[in-house]
Amino acid sequence: MSYEAFWSISSKVRTTMRGAPEQVIEPRPGKEHLAERYWAQRSRLLVANKHDTVSGRLVAVYSDTPSVGSGWVPVGVEEDVEAKSLCAWWNSTPVRLMLLNRRSKKLTYPSWSLDQLRSIPVPSPASPGWEGLLAAYEQACDIELLPLRDAEKCEGRRIIDRAAAHVLGVPESTIADWRRRLAIEPTISN
Repeated sequence: MSYEAFWSISSKVRTTMRGAPEQVIEPRPGKEHLAERYWAQRSRLLVANKHDTVSGRLVAVYSDTPSVGSGWVPVGVEEDVEAKSLCAWWNSTPVRLMLLNRRSKKLTYPSWSLDQLRSIPVPSPASPGWEGLLAAYEQACDIELLPLRDAEKCEGRRIIDRAAAHVLGVPESTIADWRRRLAIEPTISN
């Protein structure tokens, strides 16, 4: 049996929040049971467990086809609406800041453990602004997201961050300031 998977986290391949698996993979002989167990965890929402801070664009993707990946962790969500909303949330500036605060050895190419990814707070569907995250996803899912160093030029990031500001109950200008400061941070702007 073969599986379609997200194999690359490359910023040349992954440019929009809506993605599709690009690699067909085959389990190694004798490892079919492990592949089946991993495949059973597939999801429409995948979160990156590593990221290039200089050229990387996305830390989460939504796929119409449930999948798994290399460098991507499937997130257990049941509903498409929830997966799309959380995809926007994970790509927001506040979450990028939280992830950057959890990086360890290599500042420009951090990787995160499952525990570190699980420690990122996510809003619940009952949160104020939840519908705004879904609307932000729908509006920006096919817009090419630029690397963080170019965040001020990125319409998609402004759309996502507007929704994130509403969820957090902070002014949009606060998130815009964070976005500007991140863009000039040396491990992002070099």
